[in-house]
Amino acid sequence: MRPFSFSDKGLLSKKHAAAWADVSRRTLDRWIQQGLPVYQASPHTKVLIRPADIEFFLQRKQLPKADLIAKVEEVVAQLRRQSFIKQEE
Repeated sequence: MRPFSFSDKGLLSKKHAAAWADVSRRTLDRWIQQGLPVYQASPHTKVLIRPADIEFFLQRKQLPKADLIAKVEEVVAQLRRQSFIKQEE
């Protein structure tokens, strides 16, 4: 269970959101640049993040299992073309 208490709206500061997600603040900032929604009253006020938004963002970023297998097969084929892996006979 996460040890952080939520504000009335279920929002966390960037510091607490990074701790909640068990990532660095730098990683959280990258996620924000990649589209993680944030809530801010005005440009110079505290940035707040909902844990549910973090979970949804990460689920969206996950590569489906079928796509992962296809990606591995693609990389192996590229390596074979470059003669890094001998083809089985």
